[in-house]
Amino acid sequence: MIRSGPDEGRFRSAATRRAESFVRTLRPFSVGLRAHRDGGRMIWHVAVELNEVFAQQRTYPWQRPKECLRCRRLGVWGHGFVGRYFDGFDDPVLLRCYRCPDCGCVMTARPTGYFRRIRTAVASIRCELAHRLDTGRWLGSPACASGMRHWLSHLRRHALAWLGWTEEHGLLDAFDRLLAAGVVPVGRAIQTGNRIGDLPPQ
Repeated sequence: MIRSGPDEGRFRSAATRRAESFVRTLRPFSVGLRAHRDGGRMIWHVAVELNEVFAQQRTYPWQRPKECLRCRRLGVWGHGFVGRYFDGFDDPVLLRCYRCPDCGCVMTARPTGYFRRIRTAVASIRCELAHRLDTGRWLGSPACASGMRHWLSHLRRHALAWLGWTEEHGLLDAFDRLLAAGVVPVGRAIQTGNRIGDLPPQ
């Protein structure tokens, strides 16, 4: 029989009452800690030579950012390393992370010339697209053709969404204009941070 009412608490086990008391004690601290740490993540583009970073691993002399990229607080803390894969490397390359002690933002270094979440260099992507649009074929190996087809498909979507372009001969120009405006031309998602008016003129 299930009992309820004022005497309900008497029928809970001692372990349950201790657990509830423990949770009530920690709740204010846990909420505050989670709010402080939830500062988001940002990419910190750095001009580095990937071969040197890969060779030196954790001993590579990263240049610490002078301020937080989010709240502009002077001085950030080291926050370990994260491994990222890039074309030409069989193993992940260790990239430095920093954290702002005020807003909690974690800044992850990324080599200049690489999009976020894409392991191929921007220059290589543009070269592949230019060759495909000019000759109808890809420069890379057939094993990589699937990923390159995604680049072209995403570029078409971005060109249509941002510029209203549907013609193939204008896609490379669309790539350059979107890149200049800070939009990833071959990214999966249609970014909403920039407006059409922010794009450079033709």
